[in-house]
Amino acid sequence: MNLADLLSLAAAASAKIGAYVPDSIFLAIAAATITGALITVLSRSIIYAMMGLVLTMFGIAGLYVYLDSPFLAMMQILIYVGAVTILIAFAIMLAGPMYRHPEEWSGIIKFAGALIVSILPFIFLYKVLIRTDWIKGGVSEFGLTTKEIGRALFDKLTFPFELISLLIVVAIIGAIMLALLSKGEK
Repeated sequence: MNLADLLSLAAAASAKIGAYVPDSIFLAIAAATITGALITVLSRSIIYAMMGLVLTMFGIAGLYVYLDSPFLAMMQILIYVGAVTILIAFAIMLAGPMYRHPEEWSGIIKFAGALIVSILPFIFLYKVLIRTDWIKGGVSEFGLTTKEIGRALFDKLTFPFELISLLIVVAIIGAIMLALLSKGEK
């Protein structure tokens, strides 16, 4: 075996490995998303559940990047991972320590209810997918770029942006007032 044979063998192995890289990336992102969702649902600590939710949201952002949609990925990170997670953390902090845990249902009832609630949407979605008459044809390219979307948001939709920021400020002030009133302070 000479050097040319070794190089051709290495190139063939590299091509085989390179063919599996996109699949491996997708599986890693999907595994992170599902792991975060399981941590969120199965955790007994609300802080760990929030961290699992953050992992799930990052995984979804990763799926958006994998689907070649960087704008949606950045909006997922900015809005959900950033803002919503911070609001959840504030809600946890304002609620204070939970000395009395609510009584939970018995194990079998909880499991059966969760199973029914989980399976019904999949059955409905399956029926909709089977009964839908899908249009077959080429995929048209989406004409907007991230720059055009950003320009439209800040040129034409400035007022709704300001209203959303005002709503967030009012919600934060309301949460602080509720926390102070529940502690007996005025």
